[in-house]
Amino acid sequence: MIWYLNMKKVACLIGLILLCSGAVSAYEIKCSCPDEVYRGDIVTIGGTSTLPPGYSTWIQLYEVQPMSRELTSQAIVIQQDGNWSIQLQTLALEEGTYKFEIVEDIMDYPLSSGSDRTKIFKVIDRSGEITIVSPSTQESRDTLSIRGRAPEVGSAGLQIEVADSRGTVIYGPLYIRTDASGYFSENVPISGPGQYYAKFSDFRNNEARFITRVSFTLEDPGTSAGFTPAPTAHAPGQTVSASATATRDAPAYFIVDALPGRVEVSTSTGTDWRIYHTDETGSLVRIDDTGSTAPEEFTVSSSGAFLYLKVEPVRAGDEGVVTVTVENAKSITSGPAAASYFGDVIPDSEPTESPFPLVVLISALCIVGYAGIRK
Repeated sequence: MIWYLNMKKVACLIGLILLCSGAVSAYEIKCSCPDEVYRGDIVTIGGTSTLPPGYSTWIQLYEVQPMSRELTSQAIVIQQDGNWSIQLQTLALEEGTYKFEIVEDIMDYPLSSGSDRTKIFKVIDRSGEITIVSPSTQESRDTLSIRGRAPEVGSAGLQIEVADSRGTVIYGPLYIRTDASGYFSENVPISGPGQYYAKFSDFRNNEARFITRVSFTLEDPGTSAGFTPAPTAHAPGQTVSASATATRDAPAYFIVDALPGRVEVSTSTGTDWRIYHTDETGSLVRIDDTGSTAPEEFTVSSSGAFLYLKVEPVRAGDEGVVTVTVENAKSITSGPAAASYFGDVIPDSEPTESPFPLVVLISALCIVGYAGIRK
């Protein structure tokens, strides 16, 4: 009987601790996330909250299917009106099911039962619905040629929007004609050589639906206009390379200190690689044009800024060493520091912990021990 009474006291003490811990008022946070997003699109995720303005926490992204893994986390900050929002880059996401999870500070800012702690959504890849036949690198001072075919669209027309390297929209959004087989051709007026990005959408279910985003490089045709420029001495280190092991769970990341002008990037062969790079606006560009017997290659016009690269095998089970070669660069370095530029978790980062369970457990054990000593 004495043992039973002592256990009741201990249980009451632990219950009192838990009750005191939950004395803080619960806050509500709501998350507005579409059920479906299209790969390559930049999606705004946001919501409302009763948390105090200036409060910040993390929203973590997980892949649920076809693989189960943590991908990235982004900080969210509550604004004066209670709203919050983040931008999700989806180009690096495979088609599948994903989940957002909001990190909760249970001790100081517990969330109410009506809060949106998690959200499930699907990523749909429509990039295969369009084939671009115009060259990705063109010579022109004032016109970008965009030609291709979208068989599933047929004669329904395509919406096109073109932005420059700063992300400024210079053309559209405008619907262009497609014939019965889905062929289209459009000449877009541009202000000069540089990097341009074309966004394609179609109209279904009473809304414009994103299909894909394609990058183009326009070069000044002056070198082919009847004169040959004087030879330029190649600076030391103008062609550089670096290697790293890459898998789907642990991609290889590279930082390129690019020189101004035309920068050419290529991967090694032997594995079917997929490479991502950031442009000077921070947007992602995916290159996945060849198989294992040919390198993935792309060219960008650089102002001399850093270029960030991510390389992973196309097949989930593949693993290998990829060598990335860059022409017209000071240096290239492999390492995990570039992961954040792709919305990925930096490898070997410390896990996020919630202090509540540990504090409560330690407090409860101390009280139990003290009660035992007193008896």
